[in-house]
Amino acid sequence: MTERINRRDQIITVASRLFMAQGYHATSVRQIAEEVGCTEAALYYHFKEGKRELLETVVLCNAPDLIGSVETCADAASLYDFIVCFMSDLAAKAATRLSEKMRWLMAEFPKLTEDERGLLNTKHRVFRDALVGQIRRFVADEVEVQFIASTLVLTLFGYSHMVVTIDTSHYINVEMGEFITMLADRLARGR
Repeated sequence: MTERINRRDQIITVASRLFMAQGYHATSVRQIAEEVGCTEAALYYHFKEGKRELLETVVLCNAPDLIGSVETCADAASLYDFIVCFMSDLAAKAATRLSEKMRWLMAEFPKLTEDERGLLNTKHRVFRDALVGQIRRFVADEVEVQFIASTLVLTLFGYSHMVVTIDTSHYINVEMGEFITMLADRLARGR
């Protein structure tokens, strides 16, 4: 049983590294199996859907836990407190540079099949639904709920892209805590 778990983990580790280094489409199942030191049949034993299932698993293993960030802040007493908690948790995850492991996906996304995109969009929808659910606790107007959720998502991914992918941290001199409280104040104003 241990060998099976270790082999599966090895496959995920190698697939992650290859996807990051050369992209999802440029990586073959054969190449992953060869680097792991197993046959393609052994890889398919662990990942019945092959490369597509590996894509899902690699994303799940390497993406920051966005739903966890929403759940961490479930006890917030106000919209302002929720936004500060949520964005601070995400900023802490970004500081560990977890999103670096997902850079390749931004470049590969346009090349993915509709099915592959759908699996990633489904994961994003689950996160967005959790976020919207928390915001609804404080905001009655559904249009405003959607606006706040969209603003937080766009800010999250914009920050990740600018600071992690483009590495603008050395010339964009905005203290993250100050930015988060300003954003929370603006979005929660009047509550």
